[in-house]
Amino acid sequence: MNVNRDAAQRHTGSELRRDRDRRALEHAWFLANETGWGRFGYSGIGGRCVAMPDPSPEVPHIDFASDEVPDLHDVLADLRERHAVAPVLYHGSVAYLITRFQDVHAAFSDDETFPSASAYLRHSAPVMGKTIQCMGGQEHRRNRALVSKAFRPKLMTEFVEAFLTPVAHQLVDTFAGEGQAELVAQYTTRYAFTVITRLLDFPPTDFEQLKRWGDGLIDFPWDPEGAQQASREFTAYAKTIVDDRRVNPGEDLLSALAVVEVESERLSDEEIFSFLRLLFPAGADTTYRGLGSMLYAVLTHRETFERVQRDASEIPAVVQEALRWESPTAILPRFAPKDVKWAGYDIPAGSEVLFGVTSANRDAQVFAQPQQFDPWRNEREFLSFGQGLHFCLGSHLARREMEVSLRVFAERLPDLQLTDPQQVGISGTVLRGPKALPVRFAPR
Repeated sequence: MNVNRDAAQRHTGSELRRDRDRRALEHAWFLANETGWGRFGYSGIGGRCVAMPDPSPEVPHIDFASDEVPDLHDVLADLRERHAVAPVLYHGSVAYLITRFQDVHAAFSDDETFPSASAYLRHSAPVMGKTIQCMGGQEHRRNRALVSKAFRPKLMTEFVEAFLTPVAHQLVDTFAGEGQAELVAQYTTRYAFTVITRLLDFPPTDFEQLKRWGDGLIDFPWDPEGAQQASREFTAYAKTIVDDRRVNPGEDLLSALAVVEVESERLSDEEIFSFLRLLFPAGADTTYRGLGSMLYAVLTHRETFERVQRDASEIPAVVQEALRWESPTAILPRFAPKDVKWAGYDIPAGSEVLFGVTSANRDAQVFAQPQQFDPWRNEREFLSFGQGLHFCLGSHLARREMEVSLRVFAERLPDLQLTDPQQVGISGTVLRGPKALPVRFAPR
């Protein structure tokens, strides 16, 4: 496939978006430096500290930070075939996209070459604070131990499981009698946000307010001022709850974070706030996208939906394949603080590096017929939750939300179908999922 088509035909307004994103990024780095988060020994857009010309980007009509790119998998397949590491545009500057499974897997496992801290201190710390993703060495081990202990098995098996299925049924109840619904607005978004608020046992709060905070917390550097406003408001909201849980802990995750101890050490208030600023949007936003992509997959592969109706034990395999087929985090930004040769390609110090998660998950060198949605394939490993030191702590919860949702839909709405499959699709580059899922079914 020739993906280098005329830019005007494919992405109208992409140059305007690129200019907008560059201005937003410049302002974001200004704010980062003003708040102290940008002082890491390099400067300028993209962190360049070496005066050298950037290579010409591949597919120059696409900015992988902002364009929707519905045909992303075709674009990535073309890049993956030609390049293990491809220079592409990201926020208007050149970044290096790692495209193949083994190379992305190795990059996740090499936190010295591509330190998570270097990336997240730049593009999330000004809003989220110093999260566990911004840490390395002993600091990371200490915080990971404390947070992992808070995610105790009892919390997941007793507290969380007790509400996952009832919440799913309650949401389906709101539209089951209508014969039609839009599942992103009426189910996937609300389910993901409801579960994370129940997990933290937040007091009743307006859904739209919670969603505004969740969206805003991950909108840096695209909208730096809006993101910082969301951070301030969410932190003020969380502070009163944390203060209470220190004194009156319950069975929820926030209570566990407030009282957990490892070797007589506890999390400070700011460590809890920074974890909440990370967990709340990550647990809600990526999960609702993953849920939407899974539902899109089974509704466009009718035999799979019918199979899980006959045998619910097949559901975990369907969820596993959905996460491989359409990872909600399609591209993960990282940073190269030093010159590095990776997969035979030179990446200069100060460069943005992109882990092509969804590209790796469709690498034909690892997965047979990778473009096919096949829950019963032999290859089971994928990179949607990362790998190594920073493997996603919430992976078990995300899987369970998807499994429970699919089981409830299979039981409650077995004739569920997309209203117009030709008008529905999955888009996005960094975060990816369907924007809407209009469906119909017999009213119940």
